Amino acid sequence: MLSGRLPRDRSPNLWARLLEERRAAGAELVDLTEANPTRVGLGGVDREAMAALASAAAERYEPDARGAPRARAAVADYYAARGAHVEADHVVLTTGTSEAYGHLLRLLADPGQTVLCPAPSYPLFEPLVRLEGVRLGTYRLAYDGAWHLDRASLATAAGRGARAMIVVQPNHPTGSCLALDEMDFVEGVCSRRGMAIVSDEVFGDYPWSSAPGAALPSFAGRDRALTFVLSGLSKVCGMPQLKLGWIAVSGPERDRAAALRGLEWIADLLLSVATPVQLALPRLLEARHRFQPRVRERLAANRERLARLPRRRPEIGVLVGEGGWVAVLQLPARRSGEEWALELLRRDVVVHPGHFYDISGEAFLVMSLLVEPAVLERGIEQIAAAVAEAPAEAPETRTP
Repeated sequence: MLSGRLPRDRSPNLWARLLEERRAAGAELVDLTEANPTRVGLGGVDREAMAALASAAAERYEPDARGAPRARAAVADYYAARGAHVEADHVVLTTGTSEAYGHLLRLLADPGQTVLCPAPSYPLFEPLVRLEGVRLGTYRLAYDGAWHLDRASLATAAGRGARAMIVVQPNHPTGSCLALDEMDFVEGVCSRRGMAIVSDEVFGDYPWSSAPGAALPSFAGRDRALTFVLSGLSKVCGMPQLKLGWIAVSGPERDRAAALRGLEWIADLLLSVATPVQLALPRLLEARHRFQPRVRERLAANRERLARLPRRRPEIGVLVGEGGWVAVLQLPARRSGEEWALELLRRDVVVHPGHFYDISGEAFLVMSLLVEPAVLERGIEQIAAAVAEAPAEAPETRTP
């Protein structure tokens, strides 16, 4: 009776079953997957944010399908502060990045057509794409001590008639960004084949470099191919509960204008963004200047803690990245990533196995850099102990 776009089998996997068992047993879990800023002492909603939501103007409802003009202007100002030119009229507000993906999948692809995403990347893409009746293809990010775009895999996947490609910049979970020449290559492929670029840049304010003025590359304002840049309050300001995101559209004028008309039509069907948060957006975005330094300090401190782990256990590696809120560990291949994650769960430490994110190879774990330092220290102790106590017969460790 239900749509075939829904999953037929929702039974939990072995990792999820063991996690529920530990919770049911009352275990005090060391959760190294927690990336919700409101749960790790870093949430951005404060008294000023709450006061901004209490505007008397919010008593009136005057919907604008693209979003309130002052709110869109605030998004344009945010990009200007990052050195990118985005017109306020080229911004469309959404309730978050997931809704933005839904809008764009409906805009760019008919049922049965294909959209590409990187591998490794978010496990969220598959259900989002399936829900819209669209097919998901992948192109590869390769690791050889640093992450690189596998250009041949992108060219092959694009040649099969894909309608758009998703870029995550910095990628989750690899923390990698496309180099400028790789961005040029992506734009060239998409321009020649009539494909759109969807660049998810929710972690774009969080470079790992401590150099003054360090910034991560962005597709915002680039116009060689039709381009949609996604972000929002959840990561920019640590306000996931306020549910506001945006799509910044750029590209050749005719394509951009058609895309904006289409997005406006789709958004007008839903009118989903609440008036108070739209009206408060200029003040809410100012809160990033308080929130982001605290997050960067947490990321730097936790990355330093992780960097000490290979010095204690040289068989453990921390993969190189450029930004974001998570890290990837490489453990000895005497166990698979799932087996390591299960062993750590038995020790009451929660990490994700790399295969959740399509990281190829056997022994990779994904963990949050946002967790409180004391929690990370306890987790690191257990990871080091698990590796020290594991049987030593091991094949050579693989790379993704």
